[in-house]
Amino acid sequence: MFGGKKEEVKVSGSAEVSTLIGEGCVFEGNLMLSTATRIDGSVKGNIKSEGMLIIGESGSVEGDIQCPEVLIYGKVTGNIEAGKIELKRGAHLTGDIKVNALIIEEGAFYNGRCSMGGFASEPIGEET
Repeated sequence: MFGGKKEEVKVSGSAEVSTLIGEGCVFEGNLMLSTATRIDGSVKGNIKSEGMLIIGESGSVEGDIQCPEVLIYGKVTGNIEAGKIELKRGAHLTGDIKVNALIIEEGAFYNGRCSMGGFASEPIGEET
């Protein structure tokens, strides 16, 4: 709106971002989220979410992430376990991932090991 050209993020399905960690905000500690969340600030800690997680252009996460879907425009340093991960142009991901679907746009950076398939969005109970 005011001078910056930021890509509008369209959240898939019926998910609507209801939690926001804004630009300039620094959060240290683990997060457990139940709704779609956008991070434009800095998070140092692990994130476990039941909803979509969006890391904005100015956002950064240092820690492991576990959630159904991750959309990355910013920087993530840590391991990710997700049903779907999208790395957008300018994204920077360093860490190992376990994922069912991976989309990497030209101009994104990824350095780590990738294991595909077998991710369950719900915890898997022990077999008897």
